[in-house]
Amino acid sequence: MYGGLLKSASALAIVAAAGLYGVSSASAADLGGDCCADLEERVAELEATTVRKGTRKVSVTISGQISQQLLFWDDGVSKDVYISGPTSSNSRWRITGSAKISPEITAGFMYEFEAFGSSSASQNQMNGTGPSNTVGSGFGDDGGATSANLRQHWAYVEHARLGRVQMGFGGSEANNIILIDLSGKGMAASNDVRLHNSSMRIAQGNGLYSSATWGTYFQGGSGDWLNERLDHISYRTPTIAGFTLGASFGEDNYWDVALRYAGEFNGIRIAAGLGYSVRSEYNNPTGENSMPTTGVGAGTIVCTANCDKELRQLVGALSVRHMPTGLFFTGAFGERDYENTQASISGGFAGARDFSASFFYLSGGVARNFFGIGDTVAYGEYSEWKGTSQDTGVTTVVGPLGAGNSTAVGLSGDKVTHWGVGIVQNVDAAAMEFWLAYKTYSLDAAAFNRAGVGGAEDLHMFTAGTRIRF
Repeated sequence: MYGGLLKSASALAIVAAAGLYGVSSASAADLGGDCCADLEERVAELEATTVRKGTRKVSVTISGQISQQLLFWDDGVSKDVYISGPTSSNSRWRITGSAKISPEITAGFMYEFEAFGSSSASQNQMNGTGPSNTVGSGFGDDGGATSANLRQHWAYVEHARLGRVQMGFGGSEANNIILIDLSGKGMAASNDVRLHNSSMRIAQGNGLYSSATWGTYFQGGSGDWLNERLDHISYRTPTIAGFTLGASFGEDNYWDVALRYAGEFNGIRIAAGLGYSVRSEYNNPTGENSMPTTGVGAGTIVCTANCDKELRQLVGALSVRHMPTGLFFTGAFGERDYENTQASISGGFAGARDFSASFFYLSGGVARNFFGIGDTVAYGEYSEWKGTSQDTGVTTVVGPLGAGNSTAVGLSGDKVTHWGVGIVQNVDAAAMEFWLAYKTYSLDAAAFNRAGVGGAEDLHMFTAGTRIRF
């Protein structure tokens, strides 16, 4: 296809050039001479710079998005305004391809990259140099200044009646289940609340800053609630009556299963998912293990912490939207069981313990095309996250020079509550959205309720931003 077009373009370019320079009919008949050598060379250069697919057999698509936000925060001790790429869905691009092997069998691939100038996941109150418990140290608004990450790369083969097998790096079958949401509130709010403030340090009532971040109390030290992006192989059934069932097996002793559903009845659209995962390879040769070079056990790996740790996780989400009115409801939950977990504290690790953690998220509102340019989404949200800090050492600060500092493991009763409101305007003609959102976070944790600390201050965040997809 492309070769024929380029040859035709070459001929047309030569004819056009001949007319442009007033070549006579006699000289025009002699196009094989040296008179057109320069023109032929120029056309060849243009052909060489034309973007082509590597093969005509695979259909290739380039897509992605650009997202940016303005963030104002106030933690009761300090306040500032940052500009960043929202971690809830940062700027990225992807290349996907597919080809038909037979009427029922398709093969394909994906490469997806994330690139940003500054990530909201790296931003906190610290900026510049200074004591670690005061404003003016750490990463601050310059955190993650320039970064590009490979998010996914995998290949698949899919049979229309037998299902799909996928292998490579990326989201497992249970990945992102808690993000299921039909509301269209998009970038303004995420069911995984920690995506909006995970690196912000916790301000204390005494005007100082803890070493702990809000992410400590949203996810702890064992990974987030979204399951895994990792090297894996997975299988997914075809869609049957709106249901799909999938399973993954990944490196580091990880496996999961997931059930998803999507359907619509009498104008009511429903999407839901349930995922269960097990990860049991936390003891690795770096940091938590040692390899003696002499004596008994020389040359063998000796586990020193989290030797038999296992994390079992059940997550789910349900989203319902009444299409005629635009009213919607979204809910998500997670339950975790930890076994043989050791939290890192000053001077080493706490003894191995078994414990659990949980969260729930609720959101509701209305999404209607009031102005004819796309849905306007108004929403409110609330969530609670409990016990996730039990695998993490939390340091609270009494004096600016470290006097009276205390490091302890989080407790089962430690809890973060969050609520927020916002509005999103979608612009369908430009595949674009604008949003304004307010969120507030409150922490009730034993480490901050001791004498001299003054509790944990609430964190208030206001964001305004835009995303455009291509």
